[in-house]
Amino acid sequence: MERPGSALRCYEPKPTARLRLFCLPHAGGAASFFRAWSSLLPPDIEVCAIQYSGREDRWDVPPCGEMSELVEDIITSIRGQLDRPFVLFGHSLGALVAYEIAQVLRRELGREPFHLFVSAKEPPQHHHVDDFHQRSDDELCAELVRLIPGHEDVLAHPEVRDLLLPAVRADYRVNETYRPIETRPLLDCPITALCAEEDTETTLSEVQGWRHLTQGRYSAVVLPGDHFYLVPHRRTVVDTIRQTLAR
Repeated sequence: MERPGSALRCYEPKPTARLRLFCLPHAGGAASFFRAWSSLLPPDIEVCAIQYSGREDRWDVPPCGEMSELVEDIITSIRGQLDRPFVLFGHSLGALVAYEIAQVLRRELGREPFHLFVSAKEPPQHHHVDDFHQRSDDELCAELVRLIPGHEDVLAHPEVRDLLLPAVRADYRVNETYRPIETRPLLDCPITALCAEEDTETTLSEVQGWRHLTQGRYSAVVLPGDHFYLVPHRRTVVDTIRQTLAR
């Protein structure tokens, strides 16, 4: 399935699956964030995680710094895997990327996801803009620690910073320079938005704005936790996906 240079990572292939679930990580995240999901899903759902460039086993590929570049890289990788119904799940930055992929596939191939799951992210029309991709390494590291406490010691090592920050900065640039296109058609696929009660990055009222981007069904799921609620509540998140797709 995976060809050289591909962004696709399928840790547990399921050749007879009826659905492919493409998972898109947060800024600074990697495909391995979703490694454990496949074993929590039935044999008819195959998990295909997306590896953004510039990290893990794609260190040798420069990270993308523009949304259009990132989306093109991903679509090039998944285009040959759309032979069955597919689902998109994106967390934080990944939610915006998933939405953009859905729009491009609709326009270029006349294909839409069977379902779109967006997690911990406000919709394009409420997009938050900041400038962390232009700030110093110390300020960028401080922001990472604020979002994911407990990484202070790791980020204190210069060699670790040199490895991690180029990809993180590029991802932040993708997010912070993103400008939605206002005159796009509504999607037809259902959208499920997931958010956390203590998430300081977006509010439930903002998340509810995803309902205005589809003619299909919309639902919202609120779970306990912060911006990275899906780490301690992984099983609940995966069960939500499974139950939603079963319906």
